[in-house]
Amino acid sequence: MELDRGSVTSNPDTPDTPGAPTGEGPKWRRGLDPRDVDRLNQAQQDRFAIVEEIPVEGASLGAFTVVCLLFNRQIGSGIFTSPAVVFYNTQSIGVSLLMWLYGVAMALSGLVLYIELGLTVPRWEFEDGTKISTPRSGAELVYLPKYLATCIFGVSFLVFGNTATNSVAFAMSVVQAAGIPPSSGNIVGIAMAANTFSCLLHGMSRRWGLWLNNLLGMLKLLILILLIVFGLAWHDKSLSNANLDSATSFSKTPATPHGVYRYAEALVMVMFPFGGFHQANYVLAEIQNPRKNFARASSIGVGLICVLFMVLNILYAAVIPKDVLFQPNIDVVLEYFKRTVGRASSDLSQVQAACGALRALSAIGNVIVFTFTAAKVKQEVAKEGIFPFSLYLASSYDFSFRHGFRRLPAHEEGHRLHSHKAPAAALLLHWTVTTILILAAVLGTARGTAIGEPFSPLPGYSLLTTAYAYGLDIVWFTLIGVAMLRLRLWPGSTWRSKSPVPHTLGVIAAVVFTVTNAVPLVAFWIPDPMHMFLSRSNGKVPWFAGQTMTLAVIAAAFVYWVGFRSYLWQRRVRYGEELKVTRSPVFWRGQGSQGLVLLYEIIRLQWKDWVPEGKRQQPDRLGVGVPG
Repeated sequence: MELDRGSVTSNPDTPDTPGAPTGEGPKWRRGLDPRDVDRLNQAQQDRFAIVEEIPVEGASLGAFTVVCLLFNRQIGSGIFTSPAVVFYNTQSIGVSLLMWLYGVAMALSGLVLYIELGLTVPRWEFEDGTKISTPRSGAELVYLPKYLATCIFGVSFLVFGNTATNSVAFAMSVVQAAGIPPSSGNIVGIAMAANTFSCLLHGMSRRWGLWLNNLLGMLKLLILILLIVFGLAWHDKSLSNANLDSATSFSKTPATPHGVYRYAEALVMVMFPFGGFHQANYVLAEIQNPRKNFARASSIGVGLICVLFMVLNILYAAVIPKDVLFQPNIDVVLEYFKRTVGRASSDLSQVQAACGALRALSAIGNVIVFTFTAAKVKQEVAKEGIFPFSLYLASSYDFSFRHGFRRLPAHEEGHRLHSHKAPAAALLLHWTVTTILILAAVLGTARGTAIGEPFSPLPGYSLLTTAYAYGLDIVWFTLIGVAMLRLRLWPGSTWRSKSPVPHTLGVIAAVVFTVTNAVPLVAFWIPDPMHMFLSRSNGKVPWFAGQTMTLAVIAAAFVYWVGFRSYLWQRRVRYGEELKVTRSPVFWRGQGSQGLVLLYEIIRLQWKDWVPEGKRQQPDRLGVGVPG
């Protein structure tokens, strides 16, 4: 892939530029440089190109929306289901709370690195040789080396970057709230309904999707605060003193694990709710004034979540007795409800319904937000040209029940602006993969249910959770941490002069982030003869299932890359053609601290005559250059 040199335009709110299109042509933003207008008009008439319009100003994501995005992403099902695994696996109050503190260290150190990367990569060069960074969406896709890493990350994200886990959690919560027994049919049906609703929502209305994000983000924050208030108001002081006593909270019991695996599994489950700290990086180009709002909103959102998670887990330990808390299949949140607000109600079915309703609200918010961000990343992956029909997957569409999908008319017919609306093709891909995983996880584990044994969705949920946390977070976080250490410490590296983060803070954050992710990355492979199945899987999911699934997907991604490169080589040898993928940005120079703001991006994917490397012509310079 090549990145053509773009150009810089002044403020887009200035009067129309002479030469800007009028009449029936596309209505480009005001204030564009005439050269940009020509480039956009040419691309808009090219059947091998699309023009993506990046939301700015009123359509962009403000600081409040970014904070709510983080609330929705991190406050999902994990904070309500992971504590049960952590308390059971460690059999220790003190060790369990240290596990959650471990997650806080991972999230905060990772936040520093992802803010640093987001505000530093990629870098664009002016005609005078100076360089400036321009925030772009895609997170790891932008920060990792191209080609091989693009294929491996792209395929991995295609599989693991889904909402199957929280869709199943939503279904479990709805069933609990309704007071009906779970079955494979109602769990799959409700989970697919949540997935379908989220994809349709973002496909039909960006505005409504973001409005719902803001509403649910505030409601979920309120849920955590209410849970903390409940614990503070109704906790038993004698019980809390006994559970949290420093002299006994680390005491060993006959059930205390002696191997490494159960602690590693507990860490993986802690990583699951904390792992969403970098969601703003997925849609970074769409954040309003990202140099100002991105770091501030991310720090506020993640910092507040870390505090609330720690306080809530301390209250779990202060309210629920040890002999109950350390049981293998305990529902920690339901027990918490019974021992707090349940004291004021004689009807436990109402307490169970309220608990299920709050958890369902939390899960659906996560599904809605991650559908939005994951579709954007998949669209960015498609822009790299590594998937079949990449141009269509990278495109944006209008969608409605009345008209269905409405892409641009054929270039030779309409020549209409293909504006940045809904990544509907990427949403359809997201819906398909999520649906497959829901069906495979729930129905696959249901097949092992013995006659007369009640159905439980926990095995499928546990498999999805570990595979997601290990395959999408821990593996790639470790690579990012190692890469940042290399950039910081490698002799001759100029990263220190580019990064907005102080060198000492950057090194400390990189070390902490690398270690906190590398430990479960390795330790999760060390078996425990006394624990041969995933926790809360009813003995149906082997202990190695999640990490083996990760290896299989990465191996498949590598094979895909080999096949892709072989196909390109065959086309060059047989037909003298090479695939040219170019992404040409159009910027405007923002005011104050805004720096460069991406307005449009021209994506071209076409087969051209192959030219030996030494005979290639250099692209013309138009103001801003390739990343440095």
